[in-house]
Amino acid sequence: MPSIRRSLVLSFAQKYTTLLISLPTIMVLSRLLTPAQVGVYSVAVAFVNIVQMLRDFGTSEYLVQVRELDDATARSAFTVTFVIAWALGVALFLCSPLIASFFNEEGLRLVLEVMSINFFLLPFGSTINALLMRSMQFGIRYRIATTAQLAQSAVTLTLAWLGYGYMSPAWGSVAGMVVNVLGCLSWGRDYRIRGVGLAHWRPVASFGVQKTFGSIVNRVGMSAPDFIIGRMLGFAEAGLFSRGNGLVRMFRENIIGAIGSVAFSAFSQRHRDDERPGDLFLKSITFVTCISWPFFAFSALMAFPVMRIMFGDQWDATVPILQFLAIAGLINTSLSHNSELLTATGRIGVATTRITVLQSVRVAAMIAAAFYSLNAVAAVQVPVALFGFVYTANALVRYSGITWRDLFRALAPTIPVTIATMIIPALVYLLDTPSGDNLWSPLLGSMAGAAFGWLLGIWLAKHPVWFELRDFLSVRLNARLGRA
Repeated sequence: MPSIRRSLVLSFAQKYTTLLISLPTIMVLSRLLTPAQVGVYSVAVAFVNIVQMLRDFGTSEYLVQVRELDDATARSAFTVTFVIAWALGVALFLCSPLIASFFNEEGLRLVLEVMSINFFLLPFGSTINALLMRSMQFGIRYRIATTAQLAQSAVTLTLAWLGYGYMSPAWGSVAGMVVNVLGCLSWGRDYRIRGVGLAHWRPVASFGVQKTFGSIVNRVGMSAPDFIIGRMLGFAEAGLFSRGNGLVRMFRENIIGAIGSVAFSAFSQRHRDDERPGDLFLKSITFVTCISWPFFAFSALMAFPVMRIMFGDQWDATVPILQFLAIAGLINTSLSHNSELLTATGRIGVATTRITVLQSVRVAAMIAAAFYSLNAVAAVQVPVALFGFVYTANALVRYSGITWRDLFRALAPTIPVTIATMIIPALVYLLDTPSGDNLWSPLLGSMAGAAFGWLLGIWLAKHPVWFELRDFLSVRLNARLGRA
């Protein structure tokens, strides 16, 4: 089985490659679609994302964390996934007119009908992906994800350029799913499921009920801004919030997500081997915050030049949104992968309860804020994130054998690193304030200063990332000298 370091490298390679493909796609698409068109697609995606939480009934996570896995268990998981995914595809197609009527937007029906196709394709790839993750075969997952993203971006941009509007990303998602399934069946052929069966459906269902409920609640909470803003403030405002949240979401998916897939596999493996996954969790948050805290602090400070350069002046209203969401993102990433730890160690009920409480508070706060303004919806994310940190830390202390002192020791090394990272960008902002006619100079200067400050910070603070980076460079240098 590949090592955790190798798996992380491959997982990051997958996410960064996806980022390199998707970022230019988003930038071009933002100039081809209006905020209202983006809003229609965003609301449709919010509904699809909720339905997707039901699609495999938690079978993927079950296959990764189960102690003993045999062919009968894998067949049971595939069969459950197939039945549920196809039923959901039919339901989404039939309900799309009702959803469109509720929002008084016919475009929602068209987008949802097209995206329902993905549910009929998904079962043929999701189970193989789960088995690849359990075996930590992230090299194969990298090839699959990259080709799928290329196909999705190519179709999306081509159709948008031809004037298909919000239907462009919808058909692009279908193209990506087709390529994903073909990649799983080809490159993951050793992990194909041979036949169907329900011999072990009971343990699959027991795990799936709790996991699916938690996933639905979490997805509703994450998608709540699109629903609430789209309904109470309008689709243009929903598009603005979605674009302002884009950088935060991109980091969550391409950094936190890259680590999360490996972390869940590693936590599960350690639990199966009767080791202490909590120690690995503490190490992971030390490494994650060394990246996330400086990133979000920088994003909050330089939000204006970042958004203007990436998306143009029609999206200037997203600047305060990004600033509030970046602060919330800094807090939210402080205890990343806590759900993976709880689930991997058999505490699926605790993980589900935590998600339910946090997202209920988040939705209630956003509804109240939406009566005031779009910026209020963004601002309320900060106190919600603070509440989530305290609540999650308390759950970890109670159920994972981790103490408050352990958490403080894991997070403390990143504090001086973040401060060191932000000193030069703050000075650049004060001395060369960004404006409509002055974007690149302060942004590039602050980026260079942040990079220098980060390296200086991890060295002075003797952060664990410094030792990993030093060892990596030492190995590469010795290898080059050896070849010479």
